Amino acid sequence: MNDLLSICLCVILFSCSGETHKAAQLIAVDIESAFSKEQEMNISEIADTVEYLELKTPDDLVISRIWDVIQADDCWLVRSISGISKFTLDGEWIMQIGRKGQGPGEYISLHGFDYDPVHKEILIADWHQILFYDLNGNYLRNIKIKDEFFYNIAVSDTVFWTTSLGIHQDKYLAHAFNRNNDTLSFYPNPNYGIKVKNNDGTYFSHSRWEREFYRFNGNLYLKNRISNDTVFLLDGAKKTPYIAFDLGKYKLPLEYQYWYSAEDNDRYGGDYWGIALVAEEDRYVFFMAKRRGIHDLDDDDKRYLVYDKTTKTGFTVKGNHGKMLKDDLLGGSAIWPRFITRDYYIWTCEWMDLSEEVKNGLYPSLSPALAKQFECFNYGTNELLILCKKKKQ
Repeated sequence: MNDLLSICLCVILFSCSGETHKAAQLIAVDIESAFSKEQEMNISEIADTVEYLELKTPDDLVISRIWDVIQADDCWLVRSISGISKFTLDGEWIMQIGRKGQGPGEYISLHGFDYDPVHKEILIADWHQILFYDLNGNYLRNIKIKDEFFYNIAVSDTVFWTTSLGIHQDKYLAHAFNRNNDTLSFYPNPNYGIKVKNNDGTYFSHSRWEREFYRFNGNLYLKNRISNDTVFLLDGAKKTPYIAFDLGKYKLPLEYQYWYSAEDNDRYGGDYWGIALVAEEDRYVFFMAKRRGIHDLDDDDKRYLVYDKTTKTGFTVKGNHGKMLKDDLLGGSAIWPRFITRDYYIWTCEWMDLSEEVKNGLYPSLSPALAKQFECFNYGTNELLILCKKKKQ
């Protein structure tokens, strides 16, 4: 744990904004201990209902490989392999937001997106620029971003945050700026300028499970993909370590990082783990640990873990297929709170995968209502949103 505290101290000192902030009380999660403790958890412990929402689109638009889901006012904003689509809360397609291209209002590469509830604007992270749209899909403007600052985007009040991949070619891990594009604060990247073993190009691993930002209680949080073991609270342009994951023997050494040595990462990375995504609610922090060196091959590459803020202990979820939260309400698929909105815990699933599980009898207690709904789905059905309504306080 001494190493963990040293990391957090270094992170605080890395801020070059010239500000000094009182650090919030740190949540420390011991991953080795959480891996060794397994227990079952039911979705009914946190949710009142479960609903399978079909996303209905025109015949030429397929929603697959969902990366992000945002509940924006009275609609869903869903980023998938097909771009960003706007849906009613009932799953009816309304429109796409932006499109690929090099003209005004078009993006070259969609790295990420966010929604600004104050100004009712959708932000798209493109290559070296941020594009702004209103909720009706109208292009508004763009902000050019300096090369060394940019990968993904999120907004905290009136402050925008971008992140980099954190590889040796990036000067900064994160950058805060205002609506006039004035820099407010930034994190230097300790990996910048390191001589790497890869000598035939730039390497970095990329998984749809990786998420840099999440929200909880109106606050914005950042988990940079390279640091992996620290979550930061972003308060305007201020940044404070909030959660520290002590990975212990599972922490991937720098020399096995994919961007440092792809060969050694492929050879040794499978013995190490990283924190791919984090979601939080009043009592629990839900996080997915993903094996390094292997990329989305099977369920053994992932561990679903929970940290109980009340007892200050973590555990690995043990349950039905997928080792996620058991659906004891409808008897359906295992669920994980991949996204948490003001109303829902959300998991996504492809019908082609789910149907095989149903055929194999993995859900013996499937409710009649859910069984009837499953009969309406087919292999042309878009990826489903599993909406778990939060318990009433």
